[in-house]
Amino acid sequence: MHHSPDGAGRSRKKPARGIIPGLLMAVCLSAPAWAGNMDLAWDAVPDPDVTGYRIYIGTTPGSTDQGIINVGKVTSLTLTDLPDCMELFIGVKALDAGGQESLGFADFVQGLAQPFVSDASPASLSQGVEDILVTVQGGNFSADMQRTDVQFDDPDVRVLSMDFIACDEIELHLSVGPFLSAPGDPGYNGAGDTVEEVPPAEIGMRGVILTVPGAQGEVIQGDTPSSLRIDFVPQRTDIDGSGRVDGFDLARLASRFGSDFGGSGYQPELDLDGNKSVDGIDQSLLAEYFATVF
Repeated sequence: MHHSPDGAGRSRKKPARGIIPGLLMAVCLSAPAWAGNMDLAWDAVPDPDVTGYRIYIGTTPGSTDQGIINVGKVTSLTLTDLPDCMELFIGVKALDAGGQESLGFADFVQGLAQPFVSDASPASLSQGVEDILVTVQGGNFSADMQRTDVQFDDPDVRVLSMDFIACDEIELHLSVGPFLSAPGDPGYNGAGDTVEEVPPAEIGMRGVILTVPGAQGEVIQGDTPSSLRIDFVPQRTDIDGSGRVDGFDLARLASRFGSDFGGSGYQPELDLDGNKSVDGIDQSLLAEYFATVF
């Protein structure tokens, strides 16, 4: 029986008549995804003899040292339990009913599994920080990552710069609003923002969104929610700057109670928790620090 060598140098049976010897493969990887995962999608081979596909996973083109997976007549699959911080080469071949493969692989997809965050130090930041260094631990960080590939799920937390340290570590310089905005910047409203017009960063947990460019221009994205905390600054309860939290501060807050960002009467210095509304949460924070001397 005639055999034809495939791209890995091994001998395979000649595919049954009609199986296309090449397989176009468009890979798209998307969030949410976790360590060791990779979501694959490929174009179906329009041939009646095709009954399934075989996925080759290796650390070099054409190798199978990370496994071979046979799947049915599907065009997508989530690969799991992949090694972290290891560049992988993934190819797909079409199969017929007898298990015979198409002659060649598609172009190999080359890259890492989805990036993830396991820890950030420091793990909490204060409202209004202008520039602080945060070390992020995780995995599958790419040396090709840029500052714009790291984002937070709150636009008030901005990445000023990013340094790739290793596959499991990056360093970020962050600012935590409010900030002056300009055309092209997140938060620009075209009205000539000043610091006083911009709400403070909202307190609470923030997730880190990491994206790295894929081998074919696609975006590989992974996220880890609740990885960084934004803390309230108690001194903000001294609204009038007298050095003591007293009835004057309470009266200021009460005068704008119920106002929302973008509406009449909103003043961001009264929005203590940064949720873009002067409400009961702000009142509770002020009450907690009432009579405190700073």
